[in-house]
Amino acid sequence: MTLSAGLTEFKARCAEIDINENVELKRMTTFGIGGPADVLVKPKTADEVRLVLQTCDALSLPLFYLGGGSNLLVADAGIRGVVMKLDGELAHIEVSDDGNEIVVGAGASFPKLTKVALGLGWESAVGWMGTPGLVGGALIMNAGTRDGCIGEVVVEVSAATAEKQITFDRSECGFAYRNSNFPRSAVLTTAHLRCDDRRSDSPSELQKRAKELLKKRHASQPKLRSAGSIFKNPPGDYAGRLIEAVGLKGKTVGGAQISQVHANFIVNTGDATAADVLQLAAMAQDAVSAQCNVDLEWEVKRVGDFASSDGGDDV
Repeated sequence: MTLSAGLTEFKARCAEIDINENVELKRMTTFGIGGPADVLVKPKTADEVRLVLQTCDALSLPLFYLGGGSNLLVADAGIRGVVMKLDGELAHIEVSDDGNEIVVGAGASFPKLTKVALGLGWESAVGWMGTPGLVGGALIMNAGTRDGCIGEVVVEVSAATAEKQITFDRSECGFAYRNSNFPRSAVLTTAHLRCDDRRSDSPSELQKRAKELLKKRHASQPKLRSAGSIFKNPPGDYAGRLIEAVGLKGKTVGGAQISQVHANFIVNTGDATAADVLQLAAMAQDAVSAQCNVDLEWEVKRVGDFASSDGGDDV
């Protein structure tokens, strides 16, 4: 079966779900870069997620799960196959009457959840401040800082696979620093959170503290659109320091620039393409390797149809 025929059959089998064709993805990424998705499907319930997974498996269709679009570079040619983005009840936030519990969809905005939790006096939410993206991604990376991580307040997380619905209690989530052990085959759908002890009597003071920390964080980061840190920090050093040391801070290729604020950020000055970013990143890798004998590894995930480009993680 050709990709085109598979997508036609997919649309027939999932006709009750919100489906759109040739959707530009650059407006759904923090980088503001990327071509179209062949099909964008937006399931609103866990059952609809499972139907999408089952159908893609049955038709051997490539499937990419799009979260908040941060830490992501989408190819200029877009993404072939099906792109899934959670919606409806899977993007909803529900607070208990006493404010001690929250049930939140994995497709909900993590900054919005952070704001809600701070307003309830959840002290651990101070550590979440400034983390972009959606709740699902925040759970997978156990988002937070030394002031608090999302995993600390998790009671259980629900997920869907093509075969079944799964629920993980906190002990099964494997939360660690910037990590968890959710299976790659599972799509997180909802999370049940509870604040048992670290709850402040003065939410306004918590919000003030969180805003001060966010202000400090933003002072060291560029204001232009980006995907966050392009490279992982090598052991015992910083990628930004190395890139600045080889004289590439401020270097531009097309509409992409190595930030003049922080050299481990490549920013979109307005009309950058994925090709511009790839070329600029390769220049940084080559220069750092040649002059510092350090190989920089990508931190930003590259997805889509990079067949005519170099260095993409095709899906």
